Amino acid sequence: MSATFVNPKVGASCDPVDSWYRYYAGYSAGFVEQALAELTESAELVLDPWNGTGTTTVVAASRNIPAIGFDVNPALVVVSRARLLGAGVWASIDPLGHDVVAHAADIQLDDDPLRFWFTARAAGSLRGLQQSVHRLLVNSGTAFQPAYEGASGMSTLAAFFYTVLFRTVRVLIAPRAGTNPTWWKQVEESDRLDASPEEIGTQFRESATELAAGLHRDNYDGGVDVRVDLGDSRSLPLGDSTVGAVVSSPPYCTRIDYGVATRPELAVLGAGERDIKLLRDRMVGTPTMTGERGTPTEWGPTATAFLAGVAAHTSKASSGYYTKYFHQYYAGMWTSLGELRRVMRDGAAAVLVVQDNHYKDLHNDTAKILGEMAIVLGFSSADRHDFAVMRNRASMNPRTRQYRAKASAVESILVLR
Repeated sequence: MSATFVNPKVGASCDPVDSWYRYYAGYSAGFVEQALAELTESAELVLDPWNGTGTTTVVAASRNIPAIGFDVNPALVVVSRARLLGAGVWASIDPLGHDVVAHAADIQLDDDPLRFWFTARAAGSLRGLQQSVHRLLVNSGTAFQPAYEGASGMSTLAAFFYTVLFRTVRVLIAPRAGTNPTWWKQVEESDRLDASPEEIGTQFRESATELAAGLHRDNYDGGVDVRVDLGDSRSLPLGDSTVGAVVSSPPYCTRIDYGVATRPELAVLGAGERDIKLLRDRMVGTPTMTGERGTPTEWGPTATAFLAGVAAHTSKASSGYYTKYFHQYYAGMWTSLGELRRVMRDGAAAVLVVQDNHYKDLHNDTAKILGEMAIVLGFSSADRHDFAVMRNRASMNPRTRQYRAKASAVESILVLR
């Protein structure tokens, strides 16, 4: 069955679900609705192996379709779990938010991940709020321990209030944000933010109200089995032939550092520099060097030609860092696509949103490369639907003009069967 897809990008006039805790690489709820309606109507289980903030899982829930989402990033697991909060407790959000603030104690800090942006006083107030959320909604006995390791075990209500705290921190640090939405630079001691406990408490309550108001569509009742957990797309904890459909967006092959992009959320969870480094190294598409190489001759002619072009390019670091980066990205995607084929039932569809890019003057046609990989791995077809993307990371970089006149990209919906 073929379909004429809507543009997956989140536009100016979007579904209210799309504006809930917006994420850099997100796609629209309308796109997921269409994919589920046209390609996966009979699916008994929908999978998103790169679940992000959970658009696929929450839309599946609103359609009463069982779904499971995995992500290696604990912060995104928390956000996507929060979006599954059942309607039966929505009325409790406002009084619970006031209780969290009322029971928060200022913490005396010498060192804390929140000190990346905040003074010791402000970081102590925020940490006090985090510990109050944890005591009231998770486990009073572990409130003083980093929540990073236990993110996937949180209830949806606890995850919601952790997400409120994520939002609070995001709003407070906005004046120190740079132009790149996926990178954070540490704030100098003299310029760190010193929000008062009163300001922090007020922003926390406002964030709770804001997120509660836009949490779901009217047709969500939470009565279907939808799960979100930590998991790696290269080693899915699912049995063979158990999934009826996949709707997802793999990490883009553009050196976006998805771990650093969520540094504020990870800081709230107590993740230190070592935790963040380990997380970055576990991600498909990470710009850090992990040594993952794979066997490019298995991946098809387009990948082989592109990688050879990068290795032979005369620009600095082409034969070193950049060749290694592209090798490890495609090695990770090769393994991930193999896992999708393993867990998908015969005849099931995987609908993936991917974006191309250029390395200098070389076209990295990601959709074509992944489509060729899929055929080698046993998928019977790989159809693509393309959409122009005028604003992307390359278009914001003036040096791009050295190699090509236009810096637009193509975002593709790749349908694998």
